[in-house]
Amino acid sequence: MAGLNAIEGAVFALMGLLLAFSLSGALQRFDERRQLILQEANAISTAYDRLAFLEREKESKLKTKLKAYVQARIDLYRLPIDLSLPNWSADYSTEQPAKIHALQNEVWDGAVAACSSTGASTACSLLITSLGSLFDIARLRRGINERHPPIVIFITLFGLGLAGSLLAGFGMAAAKTRSWIHVVAFALALAATLYIITETEYPRLGFIRVDAFDHFLTEAYARMK
Repeated sequence: MAGLNAIEGAVFALMGLLLAFSLSGALQRFDERRQLILQEANAISTAYDRLAFLEREKESKLKTKLKAYVQARIDLYRLPIDLSLPNWSADYSTEQPAKIHALQNEVWDGAVAACSSTGASTACSLLITSLGSLFDIARLRRGINERHPPIVIFITLFGLGLAGSLLAGFGMAAAKTRSWIHVVAFALALAATLYIITETEYPRLGFIRVDAFDHFLTEAYARMK
């Protein structure tokens, strides 16, 4: 019996350790996603303001294209996620990313051409740098949205949850009376923890969402005159 107790302790310890690391990692990635939304909104405002360095006609054209790019970015995250895509990626569809990429190229090529015609200057350097930062952050957002633990980690989590429940059941079966409070509390605690981890890893699918931070993008778009 002493050996069985040691095995039970090892299983529960492993389950607790894996749950702790999984929850910590999920919360960290959740916070990174929110931070990148805020960074993208700031980069949008900075790039839009620095377009004023260009000539009036070129400034107006590029501002229109940049507004279309930002609107396409906002629309992307309002689309339903396509669960058939690998990792439930943030592409959501095959058309929207292509539209965003085309608008990005138009903005970038337009800015480069405008700066080339006016000659190298500190203002153009600041503009190109801000646009590069804007597009880099968009790529980082796509990367963080697809960054999840390997599927085997989720399988292990749920497998250990079932194993822990089985061992707990055998342990309580030896008692003369069954404590339903302990049974329900154990089941709810384990199920809630696994649910929170899964929801936090995919914050645009369930009840735990990062959508509340999308208002920074819409506010940045609203300030574009």
